[in-house]
Amino acid sequence: MDKKIRNHSICEKKPLLAIVLAMIIPTLAAGLGSLIGGQISEEAGNIGMCIVAIIMMFVFKAWFTPYFKGFFKPENSAKNIFILMLPFILFIVYTLCEPLILKRGFYFAPSFKAITMGLSAGFGEELMFRLFTLAIVMKYVKKEKRILSVILLAVFFGLAHMGNLKEEADLAMTVVQIFHSTFMGLLFSALYLKTGSAIFPIFAHGFYDYICFVTDPSVSSDGIITQQYSTAAMVLSVVSAVMVGTVTFCMFINNDLSTANKIWAKKWNVEQVEE
Repeated sequence: MDKKIRNHSICEKKPLLAIVLAMIIPTLAAGLGSLIGGQISEEAGNIGMCIVAIIMMFVFKAWFTPYFKGFFKPENSAKNIFILMLPFILFIVYTLCEPLILKRGFYFAPSFKAITMGLSAGFGEELMFRLFTLAIVMKYVKKEKRILSVILLAVFFGLAHMGNLKEEADLAMTVVQIFHSTFMGLLFSALYLKTGSAIFPIFAHGFYDYICFVTDPSVSSDGIITQQYSTAAMVLSVVSAVMVGTVTFCMFINNDLSTANKIWAKKWNVEQVEE
């Protein structure tokens, strides 16, 4: 037997436990990176989280060698990836134009801290909630249960934002953010699973959060929404996220995950792909 091939009995026999561990272990590792870097500055803490996320991706690939091909190489055509990214692009344009729609004053406050916060959201939160968990789902969870698994993980991602209340986030806005983040989770999941590359959800998540940090005066310097939006703004926030998340997710589950299943069969070096 090839000594390099490890026994992944937990993934095979108890995939739910494997998924839970795939959230807990990266979360602890990312937290450690943030803690170490945070001894220097908040910005260094954010960068530390990004570095740990990259290291953990290589660790995951090495752990599942020779089966898993890695997180970065796309397994779809540039045309199909652009079509999949289009709802997100339109969503960013809408987000930038939202102040005009709501007749709100222009606000733009870029900073190096905002850049590092966006990067830590992209690398850190994707590592914690999607990169490992969804890779395991697409290998070890039965095909008929994969869609439900993706939805439940997106819901968990949304609920995780309840933790913002500990940072003195506004209660009403936290509820709005839970709904908003759940559908954004569907968007990021779709980008990941139908491209086969972590690059796209990391970029989309990080860039979107950065845009929010620098254009929304309700967001504190730590990225927490401490003030309530107007009723119209809250409704638009939820509706826009529901629309873009749902549209992208529907594009992803086309033909009962047929395309995504084939992409991830390649990612996991599965020779025989069911039609």
